[in-house]
Amino acid sequence: GRRHYRWMNRGDRVEAPLIRQDGRLRATDWDAALERLAALVGEASGAVVVLASGRASTEALGWTMRLLDGKPVTAAVKVPMGDEAPLPGVPNLALRKERAPNGDGARLAGYTADWARAIGAAGSAGLVILLDPELDDAEVAAVASARLVRFATLEDDRLAGAELVLPITTVVEENGTFVNRDGRVQRYMQARSAPGMAQPAWWIAAGAWELGEAGRAAPGTAAEAFAALGASSPPLAGLTHGELGLTGRTLETAGAAR
Repeated sequence: GRRHYRWMNRGDRVEAPLIRQDGRLRATDWDAALERLAALVGEASGAVVVLASGRASTEALGWTMRLLDGKPVTAAVKVPMGDEAPLPGVPNLALRKERAPNGDGARLAGYTADWARAIGAAGSAGLVILLDPELDDAEVAAVASARLVRFATLEDDRLAGAELVLPITTVVEENGTFVNRDGRVQRYMQARSAPGMAQPAWWIAAGAWELGEAGRAAPGTAAEAFAALGASSPPLAGLTHGELGLTGRTLETAGAAR
């Protein structure tokens, strides 16, 4: 597919924030992009729809929702499905039906898997935020007329009408967490530098959140971003990146294991 191997050097990565000015998208700096994101959220009337990739980190998913505190939100994660396939010779391990690494993290953050409902709500939404999902042409048509913000790794000419395009890092260019099917929260580590001006999605969402109200302070690291998620997601309360270590912790036993 067009997105396979996107962690390699690709010519169609979004490398700078793009803001709509005079009817076209123009490159800008992060200060202007974050101010515009905060303004778009603040000005949004009616529901906000978030359409997220199942590859998004727990930190990205959680902070995007926190940015929208107080707004009526319809948030869904796209979870491709396939047949469960046991791995020969490996006990208790199988390729799961859900072909998304962080569907469970999305549910913890308040997203549903009702993708069709969220797509249907996009046309009448006050704002639609795309957290780097893969959209087919019908889905693009459903969101293209909305006031649109893209958190994006790749350019997409089909969505050229967006108000704001925010370049984000991929899983190999950032630190973060996923939640596996057994409720185990696991860290992943940055393995290479990000292209251009790309930043983790949580950093962008938190930066705009900070601008939304006086007295707020955005986290400065993925560890700080994760530690703050417990305020809105009780199963994560009290957990830190340090406590997760290299093997992670299952949510049911995390408190007792400390």
